[in-house]
Amino acid sequence: MLDASGQIMVSPMIWVPNQLVGAPAGTDVTIDCHTEAYPRAISYWVYDNVMLLPTKKYGTETMENSYRAHMKLTVRNLQVGDFGNYRCISKNSLGETEGSIRLYGK
Repeated sequence: MLDASGQIMVSPMIWVPNQLVGAPAGTDVTIDCHTEAYPRAISYWVYDNVMLLPTKKYGTETMENSYRAHMKLTVRNLQVGDFGNYRCISKNSLGETEGSIRLYGK
């Protein structure tokens, strides 16, 4: 499918470099996802079915380069309740996809 300028339109794709990440309680850990989409996708993190917004607890960063993005989530001062499954979600007008990262205590 092409847009008006002839650009190929692509539903989002996600690559997760590390699907299993271990870190000790009391430390900070950063997990990441890579996405590709055109038109540009909206991307965000979810934990426990709740969208994560930047706070003192969670730091989010997205570096975009045309149709690619590198998403990073830093969880600060890990506690037992922070361990579990984190999802990076990317959606545009053509579709939605997600990657999953399991964070466990060492």
